[in-house]
Amino acid sequence: GMINEIVDVLRKYEVGVIQMPCPELTYAGLLRESQTKEQYDAPAFRRHCRQIASGIVDQVQEYSRNGFKVLAILGVDGSPTCGVDETSIQETKFTKAPGILIEELQSELKGRKVVVPMKGVRHMRASQDAAWLEKILT
Repeated sequence: GMINEIVDVLRKYEVGVIQMPCPELTYAGLLRESQTKEQYDAPAFRRHCRQIASGIVDQVQEYSRNGFKVLAILGVDGSPTCGVDETSIQETKFTKAPGILIEELQSELKGRKVVVPMKGVRHMRASQDAAWLEKILT
């Protein structure tokens, strides 16, 4: 669900939001078992994430070409695919590393020389994450 503190900051500064596709959903459907990064880390799933990452960077570049500034990419820390600073590696363990989609997105951004700040957010530290976002928006 939404993290209200993040949404409040976005609303305060009238920032638009584009939600990235969930690679887990588009690959395995809604009724899937929870998996870790290691379980998802297979060539076919990486290829799927690369395709999504390419489309995301296409959008970033299109917005930029048309006078819009892409201020940040937010991921969900703890996610095996969308974690930015932290991802799940075993059933109940986390590591300081990005998830698979974020790895592919970072690679695609770097390859195209596009710079956009990234931040992983979590409900448990919503106030801190909202403060980071507010800082980059001011």
